[in-house]
Amino acid sequence: MATGSNRIIASPLARHMAQEQGVDLQSLTGSGPNGRIIKRDIEAALAGKVTGSAAASPQTAAPASAAPAPAIASLPDARLFYQADSYTEEKIDPMRAAIAKRLTQSMQELPHFYLTMALPVDALLAFRERMNEALADRGQKVSVNDLLVRACALALMDVPEVNVSFAGDAILSHHHADIGVAVALPDGLITPIVTKCDDKSIVDISQDIKSLAALAREKRLKPSQYEGGSFSVSNLGMFGIDQFTAVINPPQAAILAVGGTSSHLEKHGNEIVETKAMRVTLSCDHRAIDGAVGANFLSVLRDYVSKPLLLSL
Repeated sequence: MATGSNRIIASPLARHMAQEQGVDLQSLTGSGPNGRIIKRDIEAALAGKVTGSAAASPQTAAPASAAPAPAIASLPDARLFYQADSYTEEKIDPMRAAIAKRLTQSMQELPHFYLTMALPVDALLAFRERMNEALADRGQKVSVNDLLVRACALALMDVPEVNVSFAGDAILSHHHADIGVAVALPDGLITPIVTKCDDKSIVDISQDIKSLAALAREKRLKPSQYEGGSFSVSNLGMFGIDQFTAVINPPQAAILAVGGTSSHLEKHGNEIVETKAMRVTLSCDHRAIDGAVGANFLSVLRDYVSKPLLLSL
């Protein structure tokens, strides 16, 4: 898509693919948000198919008149199973109570499914090292998580069917990637939201995450800073966790669980080389996202992680 100033709106991955394959972006109509040219438009052009908004995968919402689920009896109070002098009781605070209620509702009401992929991260780690060397004079540093949030934002623009919310009788397609980043607190977990990550640089995203995490630890977050959002990232890799699944944070329809980096040997030609990979698991709300769509998102995410220079465009 070309704007009034003849500037073509296209994702970094789409530009990279177009340059490699000799596709003229001026001749394409983007099917992404606001007419943005995305990966599937390049693939359609290469296959000789028509691009445009009609190429977007249809989403089918569940009928608004679906019958309510049958009532389920609550579990008995845990204190009934133990002697009164065998434990110490500590009342939960309102934050943990709210988290417990939301996560219970999520697991009961959202039909989760999970997709796992190993992302090659050698290029990403080298890119981060070079970037931090360049930022050293400014006293700044970016993390692997910062880079992953940026990669997710661009992947959400390329696969907008994941950047959605289920609203009963409709699917809400979000115009920007507002990404919640999980922060562990002594009394619970909260996901402050970095807004418009698709429009922000890696450094800006990094600074926003640090600022929001500090506010979360000080319990000074406003509701507008942790409610809503269109996607979340939960990273436990720094704690030595190889792989896990995360619970979707409504009204979002997906969350990415990020495990640690591990090394393994691969054969490249006649040589055996050591490579690093990171296992990620995408949890999806099946009411809004189909399996093939989630798989496509992970494929695009892998492209961005494998070609990290695209994250800075």
